[in-house]
Amino acid sequence: MPKVYVLSCRDAGVDCDFETRGEDVEAVMRNCAEHATQVHGVKAFEPEKYLKMRAQLKTLDE
Repeated sequence: MPKVYVLSCRDAGVDCDFETRGEDVEAVMRNCAEHATQVHGVKAFEPEKYLKMRAQLKTLDE
């Protein structure tokens, strides 16, 4: 069974119910970046922020 990666705003300490899941780490990170810019007004998902969020990534065995 493939790994499923999960990332949520709450994992980053943000009071938001957004969560993204997928079998591809980079797709999950892109979804997170799109959400951050569209909903939270983040102007750029710079390497520092990317690494912070990437560290919060969890895996599920489904």
